Amino acid sequence: MAKKSLPPEDATDKTSIVQEGQNTLFNELQKAKEQEACLILIRGTPQGHRFFLSTNEMVIGRDPAVEIYISDPGISRNHAQIQKEKDSVYLVDMGSSNGSFINNRRLNPKEKVKLTKEDLIKVGSTILKFLPKGEFEIILYGNLGSAAHTDVLTQIYNKRYLMEALEAEFKRARVLHTDFSIIFFDLDHFKKINDNYGHDAGDYVLKEISQLIRKSHLRPKDLFARYGGEEFVILLANTPGKTAEDIAERIRLGIETHPFIYEGKRLPVTSSLGVSELQAGIESSQTLLKKADQALYAAKNGGRNQVVFEA
Repeated sequence: MAKKSLPPEDATDKTSIVQEGQNTLFNELQKAKEQEACLILIRGTPQGHRFFLSTNEMVIGRDPAVEIYISDPGISRNHAQIQKEKDSVYLVDMGSSNGSFINNRRLNPKEKVKLTKEDLIKVGSTILKFLPKGEFEIILYGNLGSAAHTDVLTQIYNKRYLMEALEAEFKRARVLHTDFSIIFFDLDHFKKINDNYGHDAGDYVLKEISQLIRKSHLRPKDLFARYGGEEFVILLANTPGKTAEDIAERIRLGIETHPFIYEGKRLPVTSSLGVSELQAGIESSQTLLKKADQALYAAKNGGRNQVVFEA
């Protein structure tokens, strides 16, 4: 769909939006200030888990006895160490077999590197994001290890947590005047997969798609959740609609071309995706989500296996 030009914003409305949102942000930031710096598991299981850096020395490794235990065969039993010195946090490689990486740079054995906000630490196939004390995201992205936040089948965020994060991200985007977009998608003719191959095959597809998207199509700040059944939502902070549309198209193509093999048979799997972006006149997170849902149905009504951007 062609993107429509936006009407000029009303100064009075903007002021009321800012005042309303600032109160919410103030409360959330006060909570964040009470939290320690942390590492957030953005690639690995369970996605979204927070490791609070509460002591001066904490080891990352595969040994269950270490402070930051990660079950990843590519990680050494004692892989790397987090060291805190006053207000600074450092990462030290402990002579690991496969190395420790910060923002794709491999550390030398025993090398000590100071961490800065949003540094990405890669150990094995696991990626952790560093957030200093007092960062808003520490509150926003809660502990996915809690059953209250996790979809049991797919091991991604569930609808309950999605709605909490959606509200927080929506308010932050309106206050800070940053881009915010949503991708809402489902699987085409999913009922036929269950009917023709069995519900176990359907469960396999849902789990396989969740892993595919988590590993190949998400950026560190993207939030991916199962909305229900075969429906999924991705929240894209600081992302304009056109970029979200491009991401959605890559996901669509990735699903269409991925070999879903169940009991020796390749299952036919495609998806329809709807995209919406925050614009002037959208007064609630629910309205923004509804626009993405409407775009999804336009994609389905238009023949399925396509992306529609509801601009």
